[in-house]
Amino acid sequence: MAKLRISTSLNLHDASRDNIAEYISKGLIFHKKMGFDAVDMPSPLFKGMGDKWEEGIAHALLESEKAGIRFEQCHLPFGIKPDAPAEEQEAFNASVHAAIDAAKMLGVSYAVVHPNSVTMPLSEYDEKAQHDLVMAHLSPFAEHAQRVGLNIVVENMRYVYGNEPVHRYCGEPEELCRVADELGIGICWDFGHANINGLKQSDALKYVGKRLKMLHVNDNHAYHDTHVPPFIGKIDWQDAMQGLSAVGYQGLFNYELAAIRVPGAAKEDFARYLVNTAHVLLDMMDN
Repeated sequence: MAKLRISTSLNLHDASRDNIAEYISKGLIFHKKMGFDAVDMPSPLFKGMGDKWEEGIAHALLESEKAGIRFEQCHLPFGIKPDAPAEEQEAFNASVHAAIDAAKMLGVSYAVVHPNSVTMPLSEYDEKAQHDLVMAHLSPFAEHAQRVGLNIVVENMRYVYGNEPVHRYCGEPEELCRVADELGIGICWDFGHANINGLKQSDALKYVGKRLKMLHVNDNHAYHDTHVPPFIGKIDWQDAMQGLSAVGYQGLFNYELAAIRVPGAAKEDFARYLVNTAHVLLDMMDN
């Protein structure tokens, strides 16, 4: 099996986000230099472009051609609560629709969306009600993406544990696959979220199967969503990579990490570590 190509969110470099155009330009050059094959456009950059997003995307395309590395995936805006006021919901929906248009213009292969599910005590949890809320939230985005010809994928969610048993819709592969199938879209698998939920990665990935189109590679200690590099947390990466191999995954090996606290002087070493670690992990797919 050919090795997967390596990608990461455009957040590993040290340029300021005060100037989005410059941030993108420097980021593309940095990631190419460090050995990444592609980059993932994070949702804050769409927001940072504001009403002039078409100019921003045109600039990003030009700079990606110069740097020799493409935006192949992106994260659409997320974080709206199901009970948000109507005005806030409308503004959020408009931002997602604009980001879908921008992602299509950017030429990405897959754009990831979050279901708007929340962690709930089991005593209050109603599966049908949560399913209906998620479908009502995502259906307009899936329809808009289909109209413009963009592939979107839905991401597995994590639980937030408290003092009593909890559940969150789309935290389990069965729920996630139901939503993806009903919307006619694929799935993005976040290894860190699955680890917090106590899932065996290989079993969950086998259930997801050919629906798997995108990855968020990160680790944690199964308590908080820390988004640290592989082997820093407690994920069984041999099991995880065997799961990817079993389903014949051929997309990007895409990191989603919290890199903001890495000092500027250590950014290059950190990026090289990630590329080297990716190669170690990808070798596991053949063992």
